This record gives sequence, C-alpha cells and structure tokens, in this order.
Amino acid sequence: MVSCIGKTLLVVFSSLVLLMASSGQNALLAAGSAMEADEMAVAIQNRIEAANPRNPAPSGGERPSFTPGVKKFYARHGFRPVWVDREGPLPTADALLNALQKAPRHGLRPEDYHLAAIEDLLSGFWGFFGRNPLSAEESANLDLLLTDAFFRYASDLASGRMKGDKRKAHWYLRERVAPDLGEALEEALDSGQVQPVLESLAPITPSYIRLRMALFKYQEIDRRGGWPFIPSDAAGLKKGAKSRRVALLRKRLKISGDLNASDHFEITGGTDLFDESLDQAVRTFQQRHGLYADGAVGPETLEALNVPVAQRIRQIEVNLERLRWIPEDTGDQVVVINIPEFRLRVLEGSDELMNSRIVVGKYAQNTPVFESRISHFILNPYWYVPRSIAVDEVVPLILKYPEYFYWENMKVLSSSGKVIPPWEVNWEKVTASNFKYQLRQEPGPKNPLGRIKFIFPNPFDVYLHDTPDRHLFEKTVRSFSHGCIRVEKTTDLAMTLLRGKPSREELVSAMDSGEMKTIRLPKAVEIQVLYFTAWADADGFVQFREDIYRYDAPLQLAMEQAAHRTATEKD
Repeated sequence: MVSCIGKTLLVVFSSLVLLMASSGQNALLAAGSAMEADEMAVAIQNRIEAANPRNPAPSGGERPSFTPGVKKFYARHGFRPVWVDREGPLPTADALLNALQKAPRHGLRPEDYHLAAIEDLLSGFWGFFGRNPLSAEESANLDLLLTDAFFRYASDLASGRMKGDKRKAHWYLRERVAPDLGEALEEALDSGQVQPVLESLAPITPSYIRLRMALFKYQEIDRRGGWPFIPSDAAGLKKGAKSRRVALLRKRLKISGDLNASDHFEITGGTDLFDESLDQAVRTFQQRHGLYADGAVGPETLEALNVPVAQRIRQIEVNLERLRWIPEDTGDQVVVINIPEFRLRVLEGSDELMNSRIVVGKYAQNTPVFESRISHFILNPYWYVPRSIAVDEVVPLILKYPEYFYWENMKVLSSSGKVIPPWEVNWEKVTASNFKYQLRQEPGPKNPLGRIKFIFPNPFDVYLHDTPDRHLFEKTVRSFSHGCIRVEKTTDLAMTLLRGKPSREELVSAMDSGEMKTIRLPKAVEIQVLYFTAWADADGFVQFREDIYRYDAPLQLAMEQAAHRTATEKD
C-alpha cells in the first residue's frame, strides 16, 4: 500500500516538473519572439530616423529614402513589422509582390517600386535547401521596402506618377482627390486582399478601363514582335492595285486588328491584290488615326502605319497618366472637348447628347487645357479684337486698305469706351507701345464669333463660339484659331444646354433679329477642355491622334524623372 502511494506521488511530482519545464520553455520562446519583434521594431525606427534629412547621413554617404506616409504608419504601429514575423514573410508580402509585378497593366514600371530589392530579400529567405531565417535587420529592411512600395504604387494609381504642379504639363484642371493611403494599407493588411485594394485606388471610369485594355492589346503585339515596316514604295496603293507590298500591308493591318483575321481576299489574285476587304481595313485604320478616310495609302497614312508599336505603347501610357488626374465628380451634364481630336461632346452620365466638330488654337497659340462652368451665351455678339491681334494683324490692314472699317463693320473705341471716328486716329504712328484703343466688330456675317458666343470664366479669355468660316470644319486637322474654340453645331449645343427651352424656332428667330441678347442657362454646366492623343472609344476601337501641341514627349520625360527612387539616394 505504501509502495502504491509512493508511486502515485512520484508520478504527480514528475508531471509537475514536466509542466513547469514546458511552461518555462514556452515562456522562453515567447520572450524570444518578443525580443525578435522588438529588435525589428528598433531596426525599423532607426532606418526611418536615418531617412530624416535633418540627421547626418550614415557612413558611406547614402541615406534611406521613404515616402512621407511610411513614418506616420509605423509610428501608429509602434514601429513593429507588418509584412513579416519571426517565421519570415507573411502571405501579404507575396501578394504585394504579385501586385507590383502587374504594374505594367496600368502603364507603370515595377522597377520603380523596389521590386529588385524585395525579390532579392525574398530569394534570400527561400534558399536552395528551404527557408533561411532573416536577421532582424534584413526583416526590418524587407518590411520597410514593402510598405514604401505600397505607398508609392498606391499613390501613382490614385493620382498619377507625375507629382506636384500639373501646370508644367499644361494642365489647369483640379486634381482627382486621392483617398487616405494609410487607411488603404490598413485595409489591405487586415483583409489580406492586397491587389484588390490597390486596384480600387485607380480610376474606375470607362475611359480608363478601356484604355487599359488597349494597352494590354498593344503590349501583346509588342511581345509577339510588333508589326512589319511598310516601305515607301507602298505609297499610293489603293483598291484594285496589285503589288507585293499589298501582302505586307495586309499583314500589318491584321496585326493591329483593322483587318479581320478571318477575312479572305475576294478573288483569285491572292494576297497581293488590294481588294474590298483591304480597302475597308485601310479606312478603319485612317478613321482610328484621325486621317482622311479614302482607303488609299497616302503619305500621312503610310507614316501612321510605320509608327512602331513601342511608341504607341508609350503614347497610351502617357494618356493613362492624364486619366489618373481627372476628377470623377462631374455634374449630371458636362461639355467635354478633346483638343487633338477636334471634337466637342455633351455627356450626361454615360449618354452622349450631342457632338460637334471644332477648330482649336494653332501651334504657339494653343487652346489651354482647363475646366470651368458655362453660365450663359450671347446671341449676335460683338467681337472685341484682342490687343495682340489688333496691333499685329489689323493695323497693317487699316494702313493698306482705307475702307477696312467699312468692309468689316468695325468701330474704334477710346480708352474710356467711347466710339470715335477712325479717321481721327493717325494709324501710321500707332505702335504696340502706344496703342490705346479698342477695336470692336459689330454683329453680322463677317463677325468671327458668328451668331453665338458661349461664356465661362477662365484666366485665358477663351470661349466657345460660332464662325463664318464654315469650310474649316471639313479639314481633318483643325488647328487654325488664336486659342478660342470654334464650334460647328452652335445651335445644337445651345439647345442641348438649354434643355429645350426656349424652342429651337424661338432661338433661331432671336438670332435672325441681329440684336445682341444674353441668354442664361437654367443651370450652369461644367466644361472640360482636355488633351488626349490616345483613347479607346465606346466600341472598343483604339484611337490615336497627332500630338499637335507636342505635349506628350515632355510629359513622358517628366514621368521618367519622377521615377521613384529605390531604397536609398545619394546624400
């Protein structure tokens, strides 16, 4: 009996010893984990403090560089790591890496988001024989790189890669409001849905989504080797021609999707015959590039055919960048003008209420890119000749033709606004420095503003107006004005903005009266004057236009100069 009691006590004692040992080991493990986490937190804080430009650079002359949101985010988390733990990188780290590798889908470059450094650290963790533990310093570095990469990529998706004043890119619109990127990171980490959170930061407008799809298409064409070059001796090819260059043209248009791959040449002449299907394909190509669609391969069409696919990709990327700047909170009705397209549209939601051909400013007298609100329009307006036009263009005509004022139905106003006889001015002595008059052309058939002038406040003194020079709307390239925008369908535009009241008959009758009259809109309508040289239309066709003001190349350079620095920069 005593022996049984002794054995029982021995078992109980042994169990207590094992339990105490186990508890001690768990406590040691927990303490070790806490120590490792504290070491990483200290390492993270030290690297962030070293990035402060007020602090001296570390030995070696390099200073870590992080976006402003990084310090705020880690301070809120006690500088503890969020992408790694004592076991190594968390699944969210791989998810972010995967999202960065897909940055080209938005026309962005993965290498601008620490991709090489992140991949190098992750490859060091996954060694040849399995997992290799990272040191506290390596873990801290990886965590910081991932956080900084998230902020940089998220910022580029939400508001564009070019930071700062957009006026350097000739852009005078208010910017798209970016969400709180710190909150976005918190959501990505909590949910584990890193890529969906990042994708939600980019514009969700149909214009952006369609142009992204166009980018993917052209990237695929580039990966497959692009399209062939069409030699200059192909110029002049048109329907009915038979040439060895026709087969090359057919291949070029099939690759870009202008000629359906299933189309068959119509007669037995083979691929070297310029048949009806190829004629239609050339016309489609010409329409997509803003060229005169006659089906013939003229010099302009040949030049557009031979633009390399890599250049078209860059053109799409530049215009995706512009789309990331545009605010999405427009009113229920908006007038949208695309300068390189020479086109005005009135949109209401996803519906197009009307569109019209326009004439824009010539090069060096560029129509500005801006936004405003149309409040009213004037029927039979006066034209107050801008000073520069009056001095440089009108005064020489006055000297040459004494009857000029009679022909043009023009008045001379003094500095006080009083009409004075033109013969009281000694025009031979008028110069740019002493010109103190205002020239005003009366309403009538020769008035360059035509019969309607749409008013919206802006610092450029630009407005929409009618024109007597109707023949200019037949041109494919319509950059002829001094900066204002001439509209072909001004009456249609007025009726659309008025929402049908007064009636069209009443409006035309008021115009025919010849009297100047101001008509206010029932509600001010937003107007956006934009600049896009590449976009995808509602039917999915990728449109390209000439960069008439040469804005694309400087913007592309600005984007490259804004390429995000890697983990360090020279002090």
